[in-house]
Amino acid sequence: MARDDRVNALLPVEVEFQKEKGVALRRTGDKLEGLLKDLALAEREVLARTGTDRTAPLLRYREIRKEAERQRWNLMVQREACGLRNHREMDTVYPMPPPLPLKE
Repeated sequence: MARDDRVNALLPVEVEFQKEKGVALRRTGDKLEGLLKDLALAEREVLARTGTDRTAPLLRYREIRKEAERQRWNLMVQREACGLRNHREMDTVYPMPPPLPLKE
């Protein structure tokens, strides 16, 4: 009986822990989603320019892409910590565009 009391005492803590994992997962997903939107805008900016006019937007695009890749990795790690090992749906929900070529 004493063991059941200990298990029941820990149940609210476990529930709170699961909620926090969900909140953290959502926060990382939202951050990645925002970065992917910024990446799409940066890509349009790069493609609208030519020559040396393209250098600064291309650097910005690369910075955003690098951060998006890092956030995507963070999300995958968090998903795995939550027991979600299949990441195929991430390609649908958070599609990462291919990198832009160095030259026009």
